Amino acid sequence: MRTKNVMLLTLAASVSISKSYGNVSITPETPKSTPNLLYIFPDQYRLYALGIWSDPEYKNALATLGDPVHTPNLDKLARQGVLFTQVCSTYPVSSPHRGMFLSGMYAQTNGLDMNCKLGRKHELKHNIECFTDVLCKANYETAYIGKTHWHKTEALFDKEGNYKGCTEAPGGYSAFEYDTYIPEGKSRHSNKYWFQQIRDNHFNAISYSNRPELINGKKDGEAYYSQQFTAHKEADVVIKYLKNENNERNPDKPFSIIWSLNPPHPPYFKLSDCDTIVYNQFYKDMPISKLLARKNIDENLKSSTPTDENKKIIMNARIYFSLITSIDKEIGRVLQALEETGEAQNTIVVFTSDHGEMLGSQKRMGKGVIYDESFLVPFIIRYPQKLTHQLNNLMFGSVDIMPTMLGLMGLSKMIPSSVMGKDYSDSILTGKYKKASKPSSALFFNEHSKGVRTNQYTYEVNQKGTYILFDNLKDPYQTNPISLDSIPEKANIELKSALGQWLKEAHDKWYDQKTNEKLIIYPQK
Repeated sequence: MRTKNVMLLTLAASVSISKSYGNVSITPETPKSTPNLLYIFPDQYRLYALGIWSDPEYKNALATLGDPVHTPNLDKLARQGVLFTQVCSTYPVSSPHRGMFLSGMYAQTNGLDMNCKLGRKHELKHNIECFTDVLCKANYETAYIGKTHWHKTEALFDKEGNYKGCTEAPGGYSAFEYDTYIPEGKSRHSNKYWFQQIRDNHFNAISYSNRPELINGKKDGEAYYSQQFTAHKEADVVIKYLKNENNERNPDKPFSIIWSLNPPHPPYFKLSDCDTIVYNQFYKDMPISKLLARKNIDENLKSSTPTDENKKIIMNARIYFSLITSIDKEIGRVLQALEETGEAQNTIVVFTSDHGEMLGSQKRMGKGVIYDESFLVPFIIRYPQKLTHQLNNLMFGSVDIMPTMLGLMGLSKMIPSSVMGKDYSDSILTGKYKKASKPSSALFFNEHSKGVRTNQYTYEVNQKGTYILFDNLKDPYQTNPISLDSIPEKANIELKSALGQWLKEAHDKWYDQKTNEKLIIYPQK
């Protein structure tokens, strides 16, 4: 496949074909047969929040119940592509996952081993060759739309949210403490078309763009409040780009669109956080027994007289699911537009998320923990030219996404030497594991804990020297912790050894310090 691409590239370069876009004459160098990419990833979207898991044909694909959500467009996408069941968010928090996805490097090495926030120094290192940098070198038209959350947050704005680039007047303010506008330069990582939204507010985010027509004629760095549902606004932008309404891209080149949605990330606390029409139609009157049917939900939530705290969780679930359905609608609009352009057959469409959401399971909300509802993420790949519909239990992590996508796009030889993840494109395309062996486990870590997940076990070791272990086959809802002594000695050793090997590969400080040696078997240097 790579040889074919090289030949076609050479042929294209030898033929004098030029088209005019605006005042610029462009000679296309990459053939249109090269696949486009539409990569869609909402923030905090649960693996279980797909309607397809409730269909009779798929209800046994997971060992647990799917959520009672209405997602017809994503269900259709899943039936057209490869539907994965065990993809893991290595560090299930926004910034670390994004850094690993973009760089193919573990968070311990790429600068993002914690969420970006005002006062922290964490950010994706500027000199790393990232996914979109590679695509740009491969003559792709590159677009990034939505949430970023990989750049250091600084007080470089005025009171209205306009970027000033200085901490003194007229700057000195922060537009949002957890995410920030990224100015033109290396930190955009070669994304030529830029539409960014910040602030965790689904209906009043701050928009920035290098395309004035998208932000009411404003310049790059000037704040625009569209006061629309963020996913709807972004879908409009994606559709404009797909249809090339304003010469957004050279149509003779392949395109790459990364669309990062903020919902269903919080807020999902009050009715104004979602579309009330969707809420009323699908979730307002849904019985709690159906809304929260999972076996790891506190039974008190299903009581006829729930506590005030449990009432909040129930409301959170209704609004969260409403946001899920609203996202599905916007994705459906974009996929329809892709069909209308005639590019659908030659476009790889990916749907995934940066991490999950506990949503009341184990009496928890949020993410960042090793429980499957936080750790596992949805992952769908539709590639009509190369892939047919199937379920796939391949267990890969955040650092593997970049090399795998480049492999699927025929760009394996352009994977940077800095990449620490593995390219599983060959196994996805052929079902065979010749270039990379099938992983038997996946790494988990957060600020305080390290862990490993296998098909059967989930094992986490805390900084303080305690551990938690689940048998996922016998206990898929992860409600009954077991002891290491209760499992076969071989499995005990394999778990400890796998975790030690992963920490070595990730360049984790626990490996250097040999932290918790009684619970982790570290390989020799």
